[in-house]
Amino acid sequence: MGKLRVIVIGAGIVGAASAFELASQGADVLVLDAGLPRATDASFGWINASYFENPEYHALRIEGIAAYHRLQKRLEVPVRWSAGLCWEHSDEAFSAQFEALKAQGYPCEILDQTAIAALEPALGLVPERAIRFAAEGVAEPTLIVRRFLDAASMHGAKIARGFHVQGFEERAGCICGVQTEQGVFTADQVIVAAGTGTQALLKTLGIALPMLDRPALVLTSKSVEWRLNHVLATDFGEVRQLPNGALMTPAAIGHQGDQKTDLGAHPEAAAQRSMSRLRALFPDAGLELATMQMAYRPVPKDGFPAVGEVAPGLYAASMHSGITLGALMGELIGQEVLHGISNETGRWLAPYRPSRFN
Repeated sequence: MGKLRVIVIGAGIVGAASAFELASQGADVLVLDAGLPRATDASFGWINASYFENPEYHALRIEGIAAYHRLQKRLEVPVRWSAGLCWEHSDEAFSAQFEALKAQGYPCEILDQTAIAALEPALGLVPERAIRFAAEGVAEPTLIVRRFLDAASMHGAKIARGFHVQGFEERAGCICGVQTEQGVFTADQVIVAAGTGTQALLKTLGIALPMLDRPALVLTSKSVEWRLNHVLATDFGEVRQLPNGALMTPAAIGHQGDQKTDLGAHPEAAAQRSMSRLRALFPDAGLELATMQMAYRPVPKDGFPAVGEVAPGLYAASMHSGITLGALMGELIGQEVLHGISNETGRWLAPYRPSRFN
């Protein structure tokens, strides 16, 4: 029996991680990348489980963190375990967040103003208290995708860029390939990991995977001296420092739980507000705006991941928090496409099957 031929539609983090896992386990993989803007490239890059909606989803995100540690034993990836420092909430909301996370057994501690200033001496505005999340880190999204795809290529995967998938080939009720302007590509299995394009592709087969409209504007400053040790979730917004020295922040305060369907302001006005907040946090840095990046986050209608078979021969994977869950989803999708559903994959994915929308 020959190798299983798999087409992966999409080269964001979920598609790239899946391609790596499949190729490393012997599958014949073809990644089709339309070349459109990817949500991954505009991602803030925070790997965390301090933001969650219910205990089940919290456990999934915890396993997402563990999957990165497993991955780092196999592959050199741009992930740094910086820990998180959070003072997004105050008063009762602050205490409620801390107690909820402690109840879940999440490693966290409350730091006072003196301890915060010692850890982050460049802060101009030091809060009275913050929660430190020791297990959290950051990934460099574009670089980690490149690393996954390079590693997949080393295992024999082929990467085809500029190919826009228009529909699917079907034979005897089973998906057996995809249609592009350049012709048909055939496979034994097709994975749709096309971000916000997933809904439209599945709709061509009458399969429902409704998505929310979640725009995001992410800003970076010009490079400055190294001054930030943690990823921050502040009452001013989320902030981290990139390896090149630039400070990154989403325009929306509370980006993790942002539910707005528009930016609420012209991008330049939103950027000015964000830069003002950054300058207040780091008054001595002389910060100037360098880039604005717009993206639409792939969020299924109920806010949770949608991962699993949607038709014979066709698998779909869509989610926000693709960075936190990327390494884990690569593992699980690889296992299910190659070997079918198991107790281990079902343990994590059973609540998140796309069939809940049909």
